[in-house]
Amino acid sequence: MDEMCPDQSIEFTMDRIEREAKRAALSKTQQDRFGATPEGRLGPAAEAETLAARVASLTQCHRTPYRPRNWAEVAAKPRINIVRTNDREAEARAALVAYNPGWLAQLFGSDRDRRRQLAARVAEAASEDEQAYRKAWREAQAHNTEIDFACKLAELDMRTINESLAEHTTLGEAYGAVERFRFTSPAKGQFRIMIEALDLAAMPAEEAERLPQGRAMFRPLPIGRRHQLLGANVCAATLRFALEMLGFLPLDAVEVVVHGDIRNPRTGLFERHPIVQLTLTHTQAATTPFDRAEPLALVAQLGGRINWTLQGGFAPITLPGEPADAA
Repeated sequence: MDEMCPDQSIEFTMDRIEREAKRAALSKTQQDRFGATPEGRLGPAAEAETLAARVASLTQCHRTPYRPRNWAEVAAKPRINIVRTNDREAEARAALVAYNPGWLAQLFGSDRDRRRQLAARVAEAASEDEQAYRKAWREAQAHNTEIDFACKLAELDMRTINESLAEHTTLGEAYGAVERFRFTSPAKGQFRIMIEALDLAAMPAEEAERLPQGRAMFRPLPIGRRHQLLGANVCAATLRFALEMLGFLPLDAVEVVVHGDIRNPRTGLFERHPIVQLTLTHTQAATTPFDRAEPLALVAQLGGRINWTLQGGFAPITLPGEPADAA
C-alpha cells in the first residue's frame, strides 16, 4: 500500500469508527464541562495542577538526555569459554602426599592431626574449585549473553528490540504521548519508527488560571491553541522516540514517520496521512539542546518534514521517494 494514500483497509475503517466515537465522546465531555458558560468555570487548584502535568507530558517528553550505548563495541568482544580446573585441589592433595612427619611427631601422635588437617584442606580446596568455576561460568554467561544481545540488535531483530525496551530505554515514559507505535526495517541496516499520533480531540481542551484559596478558573482553549498543543505533542514524541532508539541501537541514524488523521474537506471524513518525518543522526543528537528547545521548531531545525500551521494544524507531507502529488 502506498503510505501517502489513505489506508482504506478494514482494520483502518474499524479504527476510524473507533476514533470518531472517541471524538464524539470527548466533544460531549467538553460541552458538559462548560455547558452554557463557555467563558469559564471554577474548579479546584489540584485539577489545574493535573492539567498542567498532562500538558507537560504531551509536549515536553522530548526533554531527556542523549544516552548512546556502543553495542557495536560489545558485539566485537571475544567470547569467553570456561574450562573446569582443579588447581586448588591438586595443590592441597600434593601437600597431603608430600607430608613426611618427623619421628617426634610420630612419637606423640601429632602426625595424625596434621594428616586430618591436610585431608580436610583437600575437600575444602575441591569445594573452592567448584565455587570458582560456577562464578566464572556465570560471568562468562553474562558476558556472552550480552554479546549475543548486541549481535541481535545489530541485525535489527525486532523481537529482541521490543522485548528489551523497558530494560534499556525510558521510552515507557512517552507511551502516553502517542496512540500507538511499531518498528520496521525497510532495508538492511535501516530502522524506522512508525507512530500513530494522538488526535486533536485527545488534547486538553481547556486552560487553567490559579486563583486564591485553592481554586482555579478553567477556560476553553481556542482552536489555534489546541493545534499548537497537538503540534508540540507530535513533534515532542517524534524527538523522544528518535532520541531513545538512536541511543539504544547500533546504527548511524534512525527514522521516524508519524501518521495522523486529517479531515478531508470534500467528504468530511478523517483520513490517515503521514504528517511528520524525521531522520536523526548521532551528530545531531549529541549537539542538540533537547532540554531547552521547543519541539515544533526543533523538528524543522533538524531537517524534519512537517506541514503545520497555527490555523489549520497538520497537513499531509510527502515522504522521501514518493511523488509530490501523492498527498
